[in-house]
Amino acid sequence: MPTSTAGPSTDARARARHSHPAGFTLIEISLVLLIIAIMVALAVPRLRSASGAELKREARQLSNTFRFLRSEAILNGQIYQLRYDLSRERYWVTIGDPTGEAGLGTAGDLEDLGPLARSVTLTSPIGISDIVLPESVGKQQEGQFVTNFYPDGTVDTTVIHLDDGSEAYTLWVNPLTGRLNLNPGYSDVDYGS
Repeated sequence: MPTSTAGPSTDARARARHSHPAGFTLIEISLVLLIIAIMVALAVPRLRSASGAELKREARQLSNTFRFLRSEAILNGQIYQLRYDLSRERYWVTIGDPTGEAGLGTAGDLEDLGPLARSVTLTSPIGISDIVLPESVGKQQEGQFVTNFYPDGTVDTTVIHLDDGSEAYTLWVNPLTGRLNLNPGYSDVDYGS
């Protein structure tokens, strides 16, 4: 009897290949969906915190501007002013006259002082929710206001609230020491008036 050394026929191989069901099992699909859900759960909070990080950056930039202007006023022996336009969500630096009333020069005139003296416009959704000047106008949510930095190191009593609609920062100045405080959250500062 003749024996064949040939392997199984191609029909047998094709049937063996198709004898396993094609497609994915319910367990495999569930596992893929679970992995996708975990990745989305990790990514969404990071997307939300992008504006929170931007708010923190803007709050730090404003606090650095405060420190810078106080130092410049002491070093140069002149009054510097930080002006705010709450309607346009911006602030800029001017040199004050001896009476502290009108600002002299513009942000363009002061660019040689460095980047902290440049005009800053906050980008939405970040904005100044209100500013508190207890010695003059109280709490205001619109209009133009000024904080004076004097050559003796004192600074007008000022509280600024920055927010992005979900988070906030409170920046406030101790009028006696000129020390600046930057706290997360919206808080009212009691100056004991």
